[in-house]
Amino acid sequence: MNTNVWIEEEFYPWFWMKVPKSYIKRDVLFIPKSICGYLPPISVKTMLRCNGKEWWCSRRLVNGWKQFVVDNNLKKGNVLLFELVEATSGAVIFSVEELGLTNA
Repeated sequence: MNTNVWIEEEFYPWFWMKVPKSYIKRDVLFIPKSICGYLPPISVKTMLRCNGKEWWCSRRLVNGWKQFVVDNNLKKGNVLLFELVEATSGAVIFSVEELGLTNA
């Protein structure tokens, strides 16, 4: 994949997760290996966009994830959908949608 352009596909690569208790307490979220192949080989900043707001983290969603959790009042069991909308040598951007709360 050319890492200097927006992802040009019929659909964006995505993953979903049910937020575990450990992700509420830590300032890190690990990106699944299935998505890592779409990311640039260099470490770049990652943006999370949700509800018209933006949060910046490092590539592996460290140092910024905790603020995203707090600002969105996430709880154990919240289901999140992450869509990778940009992956360039300058930034990685995920659009995040909160899909609800499951019985954790």
